[in-house]
Amino acid sequence: MPILFVAITAMLVQQTVATTAKVGVPSLIPAVARELDFDAELVLLYTAFYAFISLVCMAGCGGVIARFGALRTSQIGCVLMGLGLALVPFSSGAMSAFLLLTLAASLISLGSTAATPASSQILASYAPKKWAPLVFSIKQTGVPAGVVISGLLLVPIAVAYGWRGALIGMAILCIFIAILLQPLRERFDKDRDGAARPKLRDFRKNLYDVLIQNERRILALVAFSFVGMQSIYMSFTITYLFEDLSFSLEEAGKIVGAATVLAIPGRILWGWIGSTLVKPRPLMGLLAIVMACSTSFMGALGSDWSKITVLAVNCCVSLSVLSWHGVLLAEVARLAPAGEAGRITGGVLAFGAVGQIIFPLMFGLGYWLGGYGLAFLVISFPAAIIGLALMVWQRS
Repeated sequence: MPILFVAITAMLVQQTVATTAKVGVPSLIPAVARELDFDAELVLLYTAFYAFISLVCMAGCGGVIARFGALRTSQIGCVLMGLGLALVPFSSGAMSAFLLLTLAASLISLGSTAATPASSQILASYAPKKWAPLVFSIKQTGVPAGVVISGLLLVPIAVAYGWRGALIGMAILCIFIAILLQPLRERFDKDRDGAARPKLRDFRKNLYDVLIQNERRILALVAFSFVGMQSIYMSFTITYLFEDLSFSLEEAGKIVGAATVLAIPGRILWGWIGSTLVKPRPLMGLLAIVMACSTSFMGALGSDWSKITVLAVNCCVSLSVLSWHGVLLAEVARLAPAGEAGRITGGVLAFGAVGQIIFPLMFGLGYWLGGYGLAFLVISFPAAIIGLALMVWQRS
């Protein structure tokens, strides 16, 4: 079996499980809150804390990957996610839920965040440079796949067997995946450095190595904007459709679900285009312009618009805001020194974690000043500026 196929399959499974673990707890928070008698808005604190831990992990994961290897880092991540998921079912009241959800957010964030830098380290070693955007895009289909699995499987399991059973089952799956990856460790971690030691200064060095080079610095800005916009779409769209456009929760969920599913072939499409027809930089510029325009249209939607039109706008958002990942990751890996794709990827995506923190604040300010229309318009500006910058950068 070709080693590249093995690497793609293993990292796709790892990425899918990581995303399912990431969105699993927030998707079940309403059921948890109802049983334990606390406000479901606690999910906002969970999400914010998750983003903060993600920032720390992305900035400092390079030393861990160098010391233990990318495959072992993936296994450790799966175990951490399993532990985090297994903690939440022990909640017995509002206070214990708050404490255990905070600890779970830390463990799940550490585990799931490490998935992308670790997989980039492995795929960068085996993917042909020409086909790297497609290879990375195929692996990144695990993200929308994980979201779909959470909605179509995890939630129904929680309805049938309770949210505790659903989370424990997901925790067992994470541990199982860690064990399943073990036979690949010798092959994929052959470049690990047993003498390397993770250090506190790794955080500064990783960020410095991104900011010191112009090309990486621009990619960091791309990650900041793209990840920030993605977090807004995934976090607020259902609420927007329900509260402002008078859709039922079921209708809003179906629209967002259909758009999210479209991101799976969308990522593969952009990866293929980036490997064959258009270079990654102008392609990211095009995607930035599309996401700026489609996000602006999101804010312009009205309650008198047809469902088909609303779905079409959401699909345009999905094909841009949810579908760029493989192209960016391939370009980051190309610009990384040999054997350091994981470290540089973590450094670039650390700025994406900053976007997860800043963009909700921008969105909230826009909503406070002018409702959802202004909120969506405000977050579209960074993408528009970055799209133009990428076009100019390519011409220069």
